[in-house]
Amino acid sequence: MSVFQNKAPLPEGIRVGTVLRIRGVVPDQAGRFYVNLLCSDDEGADAALHFNPRLDASEVVFNTKEEGKWGREERGRGIPFQRGQPFEVLLIATDDGYKTVVGDDEYLHFRHRVPPSRVRMVEVGGDVQLHSLKIF
Repeated sequence: MSVFQNKAPLPEGIRVGTVLRIRGVVPDQAGRFYVNLLCSDDEGADAALHFNPRLDASEVVFNTKEEGKWGREERGRGIPFQRGQPFEVLLIATDDGYKTVVGDDEYLHFRHRVPPSRVRMVEVGGDVQLHSLKIF
């Protein structure tokens, strides 16, 4: 399985109302993939949001990373992704967190731990075929 990684700069950071739309396909043999909202392009950068569907464990983990340390993991209920199937995820910045919408359903609202204004980069990687990443 090839591990895919793609980064896009967010020079203006994230503001309330910013929407990231990620569309792709989960490969048949997928283990896990991730979407990170990073505070810089540096190796080991802080992550304001780590969204990590783990098909190998049937869970979706949300977290942050500050000063090289991961925070407390939060998990959504169930796993709304299936191997071999297309998906669409919306990450919507709100006053108090990131609303995650998978397909037509709100999945989890992850509260801000790192100010969204610090975000400078979005990274998508792991076992995923990314079709599009749009920011509006």
